[in-house]
Amino acid sequence: MDYETEYKNQLNQNLQKVISSLNTSGMKLKIQKWAEKFHYPSDEIVEKIKNDPIFGCVFAKDPTKQNLYQKCAANYIEKLPNVNNFKTLPREGNEAKYLMNGKLFSGKDLENTSKSTKVNFTWKVGDYSFYASHKYTKESGGGQGLQYTDIQNFLEHARYNSYDKYIFLAICDGEYYLQKDSQTNSKTRIEGLKKLTCQNSFVLTIEELDEFLKSYVSKE
Repeated sequence: MDYETEYKNQLNQNLQKVISSLNTSGMKLKIQKWAEKFHYPSDEIVEKIKNDPIFGCVFAKDPTKQNLYQKCAANYIEKLPNVNNFKTLPREGNEAKYLMNGKLFSGKDLENTSKSTKVNFTWKVGDYSFYASHKYTKESGGGQGLQYTDIQNFLEHARYNSYDKYIFLAICDGEYYLQKDSQTNSKTRIEGLKKLTCQNSFVLTIEELDEFLKSYVSKE
């Protein structure tokens, strides 16, 4: 699973779309706002984009704003041989799913409650239902610490799991999870997270998932 190659491929596609979408209402509005902010005529900005590919990068979509990493993970998991009924759950709204005190709730059930325990994917292997929180996190800095906290909260709530055949997974990918965990003094953050697991919750990378799921096929 090469997230960075997928990022570069998507970025190249987005750069190409800048030129092809110059006449769309969305791109016209984007250029207009940029031109007004920096006090340039919009038509000059359009000509500059046409003649300067580097300048066109300013108006290309950032792949991370397109939920790229989750889409990559979903595509990978859905194709695994033992995965059935795979679903990517909504990012927010009434139909989103959250894990609270070992139980699953929809967004409409938690209107005024903190929602740091979101479930991204669900699928089945035999009689077992899997609910996964997925994070791809690069090096330290920015909001990476918040993603780490989200995973910790997810695993803490999974400790109270009241479903016999529900498995909760924290799928942690990226360099960030391979660095030393200063909170628990663990060799890596992913090893620190594993200390928070219980009988029906696990922490792993996406590339470990296929082998992990094979053990549940034998339990059918």
